[in-house]
Amino acid sequence: MQAKGRDIIELFGFSPDDTSTQAITTWKQKACPFVNCLCTKTNHDQTSVYGTCSVSCGASHADGSEIIICPKRLYANQYEIFSHVLKDAWPKSDKTLIIGGSPKELQAKGLKAQHPVIAFGQGSGKEIQINANGNLSMDWVLQSYTRKGDSLIPEDFIGMEIQSIDITGNYRDTWDAYRKIKEGKTVTEIPNSGHGLNWANVHKRLIPQIIRKGNIYSRMDRCAGFYFLLPDAVYKKFEEVIGDIKKANGPSKTNLSVLTFKLGAPVSAGKQRELVLVRHVHYPLAEIAAAFIGNSTTNAPDKLDETLRSLLD
Repeated sequence: MQAKGRDIIELFGFSPDDTSTQAITTWKQKACPFVNCLCTKTNHDQTSVYGTCSVSCGASHADGSEIIICPKRLYANQYEIFSHVLKDAWPKSDKTLIIGGSPKELQAKGLKAQHPVIAFGQGSGKEIQINANGNLSMDWVLQSYTRKGDSLIPEDFIGMEIQSIDITGNYRDTWDAYRKIKEGKTVTEIPNSGHGLNWANVHKRLIPQIIRKGNIYSRMDRCAGFYFLLPDAVYKKFEEVIGDIKKANGPSKTNLSVLTFKLGAPVSAGKQRELVLVRHVHYPLAEIAAAFIGNSTTNAPDKLDETLRSLLD
């Protein structure tokens, strides 16, 4: 049973009306199945853990209408999306991804690998923060190492940003109906959700952050690439802002490498939907910055003037 209009697509990694043992277990534990910890998506006073991974942006569940709203949803299958990045950044090397744990635990794991790449980010070592005209948090840094005795010597690295999209409004009533289903109560109808999607954040926050961080990486000799991983539906909004710009041939410290994903086909109860790679492209970061600053339609000034003249009509 699902809502006829806007809806919740996944709760704790499973369909919201899934009452299988696997789905009910994660529901009761309030656990994120993608990073093996408690879910952090709560209401304002933290009395309810929502566990919402993805939602729909309309009545239709057509391709592109189901939107991942939690970046941790992209970490499915033990950070499988990171493997795409490793193969692209170091195509001729047999690199082993090391992720999860304290810095000492990461070091111990790295010393056991032939060609370790250690991931630094949330839940893995530490998030890298710098003061660059204001604090700036680098989402993920994947650094390659060479073993030398009992030491690991840093080599080249890549920067990586992972984003989803925030909602506006709320899905409280819809979520509560699914809660009753999970608890074995009778529900005759799922109300439509009242959420929206905060697309304004794409040009207010996402693109400026990408440009700022990319400018830093571009001046670092050891940087082998800068990657941006996000839902394809969100990147389409990104494209609307920057317009059509030329592509680059591959990763480098002066390029932005983009990998986008979407949810795979619906699955049976007790299973989780796959993440599907949609596109893998590279752009000169300078072109993105220039497009963000200068891209507008040629008749935008005329439209603005017309609006201003009619304010009191």
